[in-house]
Amino acid sequence: MATAAVINDISGFGRCSLGVAVPILSVCGIQACAVPTAVLTNQTGFPDYSCIDLTEHLDNYIKMWKLCGARFDGIYSGYIAHPKQADFISSFIDEFRSENTLVLVDPVMGDNGEIYKGYSEIMCEKIRNLTLKADIITPNLTELCILSGGNFSEICSLSMEKKERENKGACSETHRKEQQT
Repeated sequence: MATAAVINDISGFGRCSLGVAVPILSVCGIQACAVPTAVLTNQTGFPDYSCIDLTEHLDNYIKMWKLCGARFDGIYSGYIAHPKQADFISSFIDEFRSENTLVLVDPVMGDNGEIYKGYSEIMCEKIRNLTLKADIITPNLTELCILSGGNFSEICSLSMEKKERENKGACSETHRKEQQT
């Protein structure tokens, strides 16, 4: 059976993080080994939430899992609650990555053009560095802009302009066909 270390938060309310990743991987026949980075009352997409940071407990996972002889086919990381957690994940990857281990980093940093409340440029830089160890990264548009230095508003504006042009073209084509009939 394939195994994956899943390094992410657990949110009490909201469909995300370990509450979703572990069952999905399990249904796929993958043993999902959870490493909780934080316990949140609800996901960060809500206006307010409470967070218990588990940074001080993370190093025990490396120590204990090395003693158990744990090996992973995949390492997946998501939400982190403290910049030191990016260092932990980097060390975890160094300790457990083998030639055949797939590393996926979801650089959870923001949405809708805004960095998440409580995140700093230092946190974003740590996550940016963590993505360099990944085989796959899964940023949303906001996170892609943070990682690459792109301008979220400009990209959205260009996208809207393109949609408007496409809609005008579709409307013109419909109007032309109606006139032909």
